[in-house]
Amino acid sequence: MLRQYLCPGMLLAGVLLFSSPLAAEDRFLTVGGGPVADGNQISLENNVLYFQRVLSQLGLEKAEHRILFADGSNPDVDLQYENVDRDDEEIHRLMAEIVGPGQGIKFDYRSSTIPGINGEATPESIEKTLADLSHRLNSGDRVLFYFTGHGGKDHSKPAPPPKAKPEDKDKKKKEEGKSDDAEKEDAKKDVAKEEKSDSQKEEKPAKKHRTEPTYSGNITHLWYKDKMTAKDWTEKLDELPADVPFVAVMVQCYSGGFGNLIFQGGDPDKGLADHLRCGFFSTVPDRVAAGCTPNVDQAEYREYSSYFWEALSGVSRTGQSIEKPDFDQDGITSFLEAHAYTALHADTIDIPTRTSDFFLREYSTLKGEKDLSTIHTPIDQLMAGADASERAVIEGLSKRFEFSDADRGKQVEEAIRDKKGAKRKVDGDVRRKLGEISGFKRKIRDSLEKKWPEITNPWHPKTVTLLTEEPDALRTIILEHEQYPSLKKAATEVKELRQDQEALDLEIVKLERLKFWLERRARVLNLEKTADSDLVQRLHDLVKLESQSI
Repeated sequence: MLRQYLCPGMLLAGVLLFSSPLAAEDRFLTVGGGPVADGNQISLENNVLYFQRVLSQLGLEKAEHRILFADGSNPDVDLQYENVDRDDEEIHRLMAEIVGPGQGIKFDYRSSTIPGINGEATPESIEKTLADLSHRLNSGDRVLFYFTGHGGKDHSKPAPPPKAKPEDKDKKKKEEGKSDDAEKEDAKKDVAKEEKSDSQKEEKPAKKHRTEPTYSGNITHLWYKDKMTAKDWTEKLDELPADVPFVAVMVQCYSGGFGNLIFQGGDPDKGLADHLRCGFFSTVPDRVAAGCTPNVDQAEYREYSSYFWEALSGVSRTGQSIEKPDFDQDGITSFLEAHAYTALHADTIDIPTRTSDFFLREYSTLKGEKDLSTIHTPIDQLMAGADASERAVIEGLSKRFEFSDADRGKQVEEAIRDKKGAKRKVDGDVRRKLGEISGFKRKIRDSLEKKWPEITNPWHPKTVTLLTEEPDALRTIILEHEQYPSLKKAATEVKELRQDQEALDLEIVKLERLKFWLERRARVLNLEKTADSDLVQRLHDLVKLESQSI
């Protein structure tokens, strides 16, 4: 629970300064669960339980760990899980699949059972918990925040560029008619005016016209169908002491939008916050994430935090030992190395991202001047100055796909195009096979309806009687129907095709991750060419914050 690390000093330009060593305390906050019972899958509960085991493996079982999950300690059912004892050919399952409705037939519900839970995952509980925490934090403490739940995307679009005012048009016409001498004189006046203005006021971040959304409205779904946006969260976090580092690990869909935590009030137009905040997110802000499932078999779980926590602890969620990543060979596994390990190894549909990626998205570019770097810049130049984690991911993924050309970006783009072409073919095969399945089911359903017209209504007394008094007869008619063997065969073929789909999806996303990290390197190099030294230093400090360890 206690660790020695250096206390942050004054934040002039977001620089992490350190003074004499003090005993510092890590405090953990976990928020999770779905908005309602049928959206609160057992995997979310298991994620919290795994995180508790990780803290124990790291010797932090006695550390303060506040947990807000679903409806808290309420004994009512709030958790969905798959009933593995319900066979595919059990009569209720058959009727749901053939006659319908089939939604939810595989699932059962119970109350969540997380030891040490402190409350429900609602905005009110979160606000109260953060307020209480704020009063007890000391300089040198650190807050580690884990969100495991559902997320939503900000669908607002950037405002169109402002139209020129009539007076601006008149001014432009006058300027076009001026002589060269008059223009030079005006230019001198403008320069003098700007210099005077600069000396009288503090520099403020320029509000740029945006062609892409900021995603500051991306949301976390909370219990009782409530929600909080990235802005909402950041406004609450702004109330914590500025010199207390805050590290977020968030694994919901569209979680990358919470990269806005580094800005004042979660708004990029307000500039960087003075608070020491960084975060690691399962995927970029405009994509869904892997992970939420009612499957009770944790060996089949594939989601960001499973890889992230096993990298830090050296133990997987199923208890297997793994070699902890140490890309910089300093004997310690940092948050950044755990993130890089996940990007390199995770068999998920995610493109993991972090706060410094969001920083680069805001302050750097891949377009504009001719000498700016892109993913097509020779790989040796692109990797100049890369840190150990960047090298591990880019070199590791390049090796996976046997890429060695100087124009690594071209190889990646060509491979993505080829893989997507192959997947489109498989997608078509799946659609056709699903059409066949629908036809087989329809013929079986027609036979049932011909014998028992009432069966289309699950609430009709005759349907209830059949299910309770004649289930074997009903089941026999379905299983012995001439179309049932064809239905079973088509279902098996679809399962195999979906496995092909998944394999291609994983290949594509790992190529997209490689492209993402190449773009990051290009943006880092371009920041040094286009931004002032203050912004370059802020990036270095943010990466340093991301490179801490538990």
